[in-house]
Amino acid sequence: MKYFAIATLFVLFLVAGCSVTSGTFPPGTVATIGAEINQFFADLSEALRSNDVERVLGFYTLPFEYVDYEGTAITIATQETLRTFILETTMTGTILEDEFRNLKVLNILSEDNVVVTVDEHWVQEYGGSTYSGTDHLRVTLVKVAGSWKIRKTELLGFE
Repeated sequence: MKYFAIATLFVLFLVAGCSVTSGTFPPGTVATIGAEINQFFADLSEALRSNDVERVLGFYTLPFEYVDYEGTAITIATQETLRTFILETTMTGTILEDEFRNLKVLNILSEDNVVVTVDEHWVQEYGGSTYSGTDHLRVTLVKVAGSWKIRKTELLGFE
């Protein structure tokens, strides 16, 4: 049995591509959630690179909460306000690259509520200049109608 648990954790790291902290869920459930979250961020990265705000909107749920680096929180309650927020903060200019790295599932609160940390590396072109950076994020994801959505994003730091 001990070898099965070790093998399951090893497969989890290979399949999910992220580390997971959870003590209350069976290894199979943890592996499934880890793989789903890893795929979610791969799909979000692709959507961001498409530079299509309508496509990116599908990765969020309302109400959505954003907490900046200084701890100032805003809650967004309407689709139009969320669209404007994404255009002003995430999709300023043309996204040339957007990749999520160092994904770690911090806490599986339930099978449809997960908290992760992730680094988002981005490159954007705006006004003839190219800008790049990495944002360190804590993200709360919830499952809505069978799909993971971002409920809250906290900016922990940036480079």
